[in-house]
Amino acid sequence: MSAKVAGPAAAPAPLPDRAPPAPGPLFRLPALPRWWRPWGAIALDVLIAMACAPFDAQFRTAFPEGHIQSLLPQSWAMWCTVVAALLLVLRRRFPVAVATVITGGLLLGTGSVLATMVAYYSLARHTPRLRTVFIAAPTGLLLILGIAALHLRQYAPRHGTAFAQETMLLVFAGLIAVVLPVLAGLYPRTPRQPWWWEHRSAMLFDILLVLFFPLANPIALVSGLNGSENDPLLLPAPVVVMLVTVQGVALIWRRRYPDALAAASVLLIPLVLPSFSILPVSLYALAKYGASRRNLLLGSGAAAVVLVVWTMIATHFKAEAFVPYSIFLVVPSVVVPVLFGMYRGAKRSLMVTLQDRADRLEREQHLLASQARMEERTRIAREMHDVVSHRVSLMVVHAGALEAGAGGTGVASDTGRLIGDMGRQALNELRQVLGVLRLDDGDQQVPLSPQPTPDDIATLVEESRAAGMRIAFDVIGEPPAADSTVQPTLYRVIQEGLTNAHKHAGKVAARVEVRYQKDAVRVIVENEAPDGPVPTLLPSGGHGLVGLGERVTVLGGTFEAGPLESGGFRITATVPLR
Repeated sequence: MSAKVAGPAAAPAPLPDRAPPAPGPLFRLPALPRWWRPWGAIALDVLIAMACAPFDAQFRTAFPEGHIQSLLPQSWAMWCTVVAALLLVLRRRFPVAVATVITGGLLLGTGSVLATMVAYYSLARHTPRLRTVFIAAPTGLLLILGIAALHLRQYAPRHGTAFAQETMLLVFAGLIAVVLPVLAGLYPRTPRQPWWWEHRSAMLFDILLVLFFPLANPIALVSGLNGSENDPLLLPAPVVVMLVTVQGVALIWRRRYPDALAAASVLLIPLVLPSFSILPVSLYALAKYGASRRNLLLGSGAAAVVLVVWTMIATHFKAEAFVPYSIFLVVPSVVVPVLFGMYRGAKRSLMVTLQDRADRLEREQHLLASQARMEERTRIAREMHDVVSHRVSLMVVHAGALEAGAGGTGVASDTGRLIGDMGRQALNELRQVLGVLRLDDGDQQVPLSPQPTPDDIATLVEESRAAGMRIAFDVIGEPPAADSTVQPTLYRVIQEGLTNAHKHAGKVAARVEVRYQKDAVRVIVENEAPDGPVPTLLPSGGHGLVGLGERVTVLGGTFEAGPLESGGFRITATVPLR
């Protein structure tokens, strides 16, 4: 047992050649946290913070001291406003904390108006979990509405602001500060088809409809009731406000449950003034998204009847006011929404039908293209096999004889010449096939060799005889007129049969029979069992017989191939004549 010791002369293997490292910059910026890349995000956040700070500070100083309720002195509230705006630099990493701090600053009397909008947008855009957004955003909205109400309580008596104006200011503050920023932040994060909506824009539209439509109605309702001595409603004002708000919030489901929403809006007409009802929107949704025209007819008819009866009661059966008032209610509340919804529904159905048809045509086109590719690949594989296999097999057989040195110098010379001729024929046929593959639509046709004839079949048999195979070749009957499809198939059948005999049986006796009948031609290629192991082993993939079967079947013929009881092999093909 010997051990190999590395001596001092042993040198390490040389390192592969590589380019020298490029010189680094003189000043390299420090690595950034993952949540703050790239540098453009830093620049944007800094610009936002620097823009919000002076804006909020100027907004805070626009009000004299005492007009904004604050727990801090004026100077302290000013600095808190600036600090709250500068915290927006961290809005991507800590969106919940930044929104919490800015909302808490509002409790202290800061004027962080623009910073509040950016903070709640960042809360919805950069918070990892949407559940946190759905909890934090409503909480912040309630706090901001409470803060705005406290400020209005102190500000309104000095300037004579009415109750309706105060309510409108509260709604406007909630929308601008929280609702719209949160919706804008959630829009890129929602899937393309969220829940039952067709796309994200439809979801955003319905949310905005719920926010603007029902929130404005209770305000007008309360202001109208406060200014009127006689209440036209049978229910107390708070109950009506609640009903209007609930039915307005139900608009969020107008695309999914249009029938139920329309039924509820019709039933609530006697309890809610028509001007505060969601009847037009619900009937429009029923006409556009409803699946039953019968429900649409029943819903619109019931709505019209209820409105007419309500008009009769409201006008105390006065004919001069009943007709114009009923028309004024029925037409914009029932007729126009139903007609417009039917038009939009028909257009939507047409677009869906066209889209389905386009998708179906595209799928069919892909299937046809895939089928055409598979057929073309099969045809190319069959042609390549038929062109190359026979010639190369004979070349291998002759090369084996040449290697054995049988027959002397003259035989070796003849064998070498045969190998060269067969190689050139194989290359010529292969070139033709490859030329067809490279052919474009605008190119000229590749010149092809003439189609095989009965004389070419005899030549094919003589080539196999020259390779040492004993072949009995019989032609029975007269060949018919030239058929451009039958003769190439016959040629390929005989070629494949002889090639298989060379591969699997060697130099054995074989028989080739071509029988021309009245309406068909029958080809038989059979060989005897090999005497021993085949000296020249040729690879075989089993695709040649499959290709022959496809060729014959396409022409409407029959193909059979299988072993004989004696150990040989037979191929039989019958091709009808056209």
